[in-house]
Amino acid sequence: MYSVEAKNIDAIVAKYGPATKQGAVVGGQTSTKAPEIAAFDKYLPPDVQIVSCHSLHGPGVDPKGQPLVIIPHRVTSHAAVKLVEDVLSSFRSKYVTLSAAEHDRITADTQAVTHAAFLSMGNAWQAQKQFPWEVPRYLGGIENVKINLTLRIYSNKWHVYAGLAILNPSAREQIEQYATSATELYGLMLGGHRQELTERVHAAGAAVFGGLKDEDELLLQDELLDQSA
Repeated sequence: MYSVEAKNIDAIVAKYGPATKQGAVVGGQTSTKAPEIAAFDKYLPPDVQIVSCHSLHGPGVDPKGQPLVIIPHRVTSHAAVKLVEDVLSSFRSKYVTLSAAEHDRITADTQAVTHAAFLSMGNAWQAQKQFPWEVPRYLGGIENVKINLTLRIYSNKWHVYAGLAILNPSAREQIEQYATSATELYGLMLGGHRQELTERVHAAGAAVFGGLKDEDELLLQDELLDQSA
């Protein structure tokens, strides 16, 4: 099992992969599977079976009941997959079988751009030289959640987000679109194009939430969000 940063996986597999035991089952736990699988295909002997994995949660979360992705990339027998499942059974996680490409797409959808947004907020607060919890407009409700998530992301290791955002092919497309959209929205603000800005933001909201009406209930109540203070 290769448990190294995504940026180092190619060099590590190149060094140790050719000496892999005949008929062994090899996997990895990198957060981005594209470079990992590419390294396995390039350096591992053809008789080696490849069954990778990745837990879809952070290091501080109890793995019980959490999704754990199993990626049977190159297998000649289901026994190889069963072996990996048995080894990981102590986590008591819920197994989900995906391809490497499907895994990277899901992590890009759920983590990459989300993390980029929170990192941007953290950079903005740092540039303004202020703690958001000391500013009245950032108190209560969803603002508590945004601040806590930002602090949590900044407290983790840098290579986790580098792997998610830089080495994931699906994430690169989304990060580029995020940067483009943020720049265009900022341009609309500076140019005073209020109507165009409003229409674009509302169109994005309709695409995400399905066009909720004013009388619809909030997806998260402020009373619940206030518990994150």
